Amino acid sequence: MQPDLLPLVLTIAVCVLTVMMVIVGVYLIQVLRGVKQTLDRVNMTIDLAEMKINSIIMPLQSLGGLTSSLGSGLKVFESFTRWLNRSKS
Repeated sequence: MQPDLLPLVLTIAVCVLTVMMVIVGVYLIQVLRGVKQTLDRVNMTIDLAEMKINSIIMPLQSLGGLTSSLGSGLKVFESFTRWLNRSKS
């Protein structure tokens, strides 16, 4: 009777381990799906924040270009007035 007991115990142990591994695998798949959904939400949030920041920065960049253009225009105007003053002298 002893020789027949060992294969039975090993078969039961292998079956229990197989069931446990399947349960762990299914749970792992569910966890990974949750992580993927969370990462997708984080990615959408970052994209939205980037769009909002860009919408705030674009007018400021335009304002910087405007001030640069005004500065260049003033320099040209100053040079022109100096040239006119030289012509009068």
